[in-house]
Amino acid sequence: MRLFDTETPTSARRWRAGLAALVVVPLLGLAACAPGPTSRLLRPVDPVVITGASVAALAGSAPGEIVAFSYNPTDTWKQIPVQVDERKIVNFGTTYGGSANSVNIPGYADPNTYAGADPDPLLDADDEIAFMARDAGGRPPAYSVPAGVVASTGVQVQVVDPLNVYQTGAVYLFRRSGSLSPGAGKDYVGYQFILNSGDYKTTYKFADGPNPENSTITTPYYQHHFSDRWASDSIKITAPGASGVDILDRHKNLFAPGNCGRSENTFNDAEGAFIVNKDGPVRAIRSYIGANSGPNTQREHVFYEQREDVRTFLRVHTIPGIMDFFDYSAAALGMTYSNNHNPAGVTIDGVPDTLTPGTPTWEKVDGPQGALTQVSSFTTNFATPTTVGYYLDDSTPPETQCTGDAFAYGSSGSRITSGLPCTDSPPTCTNVLRGDRVMYFESPGRTAAEAQLASDRTAGPLTTLITAWAP
Repeated sequence: MRLFDTETPTSARRWRAGLAALVVVPLLGLAACAPGPTSRLLRPVDPVVITGASVAALAGSAPGEIVAFSYNPTDTWKQIPVQVDERKIVNFGTTYGGSANSVNIPGYADPNTYAGADPDPLLDADDEIAFMARDAGGRPPAYSVPAGVVASTGVQVQVVDPLNVYQTGAVYLFRRSGSLSPGAGKDYVGYQFILNSGDYKTTYKFADGPNPENSTITTPYYQHHFSDRWASDSIKITAPGASGVDILDRHKNLFAPGNCGRSENTFNDAEGAFIVNKDGPVRAIRSYIGANSGPNTQREHVFYEQREDVRTFLRVHTIPGIMDFFDYSAAALGMTYSNNHNPAGVTIDGVPDTLTPGTPTWEKVDGPQGALTQVSSFTTNFATPTTVGYYLDDSTPPETQCTGDAFAYGSSGSRITSGLPCTDSPPTCTNVLRGDRVMYFESPGRTAAEAQLASDRTAGPLTTLITAWAP
């Protein structure tokens, strides 16, 4: 069976996230009043992202001057990696290398693309500050500051797990007074954006692709490769114990199975552009636009050491539906595919399977090759579309495989089967559809309970309570 039964899970996901918010808000004060000497956060792969608007004492600082510290009784003050990503209003006409048009979105700044640098080069309200939850520490027993910082700029960021408000940690931000590096000597993610044609601004074919790449994201836990803007074509899990083979054929997008009129290949072959390609000490960011008659459709990847967030913003005229799924390679044979409706899973072997129906909230492939857990959701501002889960494991698939190889090994994801209204950018349309996919790269042998926990944590992101750090 390849298509699960129809259901509409979005409202349930929204309810779960709303419940987490209702629980954590009144309890933040409890976490603030009873801090421990060391961090009690148990979410090592998750990031903490705050905006410049929340750290008034650092307003006007140059991004490279902002540094972060944790505190614990043995090391006292310890510098940790922090990253500032500048944001701005991005105009899509300019991003395509032309004159400004009416399409403007909040996005990441990049002087190396036509999206351009932030017109305010200092920390402003919409800029983002990112660090990893695992680097948080405890609260000092009394006021003090580390060496090499401007004391009056101190900001305390208390981090709380909304799934367990007794799990807390703290990070302290300052403006440096000397030569401290924001990366603190660490580099959690490496991103090499390599355009085969050469320099992006002078050689990219904005009006008519393809634009072949050899771009790679590398961390101790995974390697992810792109051969064009939308061509995500290789994932190697390199977490401890994983074999590190390439398990991915393609991350695919179609209207329907076997409908090759639109795909990630046709997206690459048409007009498109990059908004940002950035490599920092905490995370890397890759964001691009252009999907055939949806030139404003955007996909944004944010890469962390053990996690990748993929955000897709559909901006197009009315369409009959859409599929977003992963098709695995022959190297994934022998792995087990499972989801929240099928926790025991089935073996990826090219032989069709019958699964319990239901649109998945989490999916996992696991084996000696490593474990990849994915948590997916979408949000809209119009009537919830009809969704079905999709799974096909067939070495002789009945439909043409529009991209990648000719096989369907553990092809899995979600499909919207109902027609979608115009989601193009205002003033053309005001309907919004955003899809989110969070991927976790782990060692072999993850359980269904661990996958469910990843889903719960995705729905309940870490919460912060931010105050000035002053005597």
